[in-house]
Amino acid sequence: MTLRENPLSSRLQRYWFGQYPAPEHREIGPILAAGLILAELLYRGALLIRGVWHRLLDRPTRFPGVRVIAIGNLVVGGAGKTPAALAIATALQSQGIACGLISRGYRSAAEHAAPVVVLPEALHLHNAGQIGDEAWLLCWRTGLPIAVGKDRAAGLARLLALKPELKAVILDDGLQQRWLHADEQVLIIDERGFGNGHCLPRGPLREPVGDLERFSLVIHRSQELDIHPSCWVPLDSLGRGDIAAAPALDLASAAKRFHGQRILAVAGLAMPERFFNDLQQMGLSFESLPLPDHEIHLAQQVQSHWMSGRYDIVLMTEKDAVKFLHSHLAVCAHAWALRQHAQLDANSTERLLHGFKTS
Repeated sequence: MTLRENPLSSRLQRYWFGQYPAPEHREIGPILAAGLILAELLYRGALLIRGVWHRLLDRPTRFPGVRVIAIGNLVVGGAGKTPAALAIATALQSQGIACGLISRGYRSAAEHAAPVVVLPEALHLHNAGQIGDEAWLLCWRTGLPIAVGKDRAAGLARLLALKPELKAVILDDGLQQRWLHADEQVLIIDERGFGNGHCLPRGPLREPVGDLERFSLVIHRSQELDIHPSCWVPLDSLGRGDIAAAPALDLASAAKRFHGQRILAVAGLAMPERFFNDLQQMGLSFESLPLPDHEIHLAQQVQSHWMSGRYDIVLMTEKDAVKFLHSHLAVCAHAWALRQHAQLDANSTERLLHGFKTS
């Protein structure tokens, strides 16, 4: 591939994660390498100033009596934060701990407005464009109330006004926010590790790695967090807005039903290859359609591909499926979403719950 054919973002991704041994590689070049070094220094300086500001002048808000569990990663892109939030919510609920959720609502209307609280019984009144993919999915899968907005402290205040009995809140993608004090910080590490170890834009890190002891719990996606396919959910009922009792198809039955079909596999994720690998391991043959993470017009793009007449069924992730709520698109009658089960290992669960036993 020539330099002109290779977008800068793609080149940086390969450089970040070790496919270029040195910044002097011909596709990075000395000028770009020097610019990245300077930009990283400026970024680190901004992080330092921000940290001092919040320590001295604008300290994160605390809510006595409510344990805040912040989940996040250090590298850009998805590392399994949402599955981890689901697993932690399940662990807390199994112990009878009243908990809620907080989300930024990335690339949604709520991200730039006053925080909104969504109750699970009213979830069908909201769509992913209003509150965000992850927020909608978390509320749907857990049945827990969720506060959505950029200011997480204001969101928690509103959540507690409606649900004062809460003893814990799970803060999705919350390691870099500074509005709300986190009692527990849970770091997710996936197979990419920390890349080349540099901060943006020279590397993929949102903040320096530093001492991992500052985290209450470090979860390796491939070790302590078990994420595996569990069943297939049809989009037809979701497209009509019926989210309460969507039927499911087990993996073995789905393999028989999907075998021999002309399949379009859609993944609007930071790492779409994870979904495609799951399908390959199921023995399915398909045409892949990777789309940008949080793609706003994903439903319309999938509908357009479906109308070409080249496919019998469409398979996608459950995160992408939430964009089809009340869509009434023809493709919904022929589309399925893969539901994944996420579970923490026993040691991580025990460490997480220990804070509640001693508080």
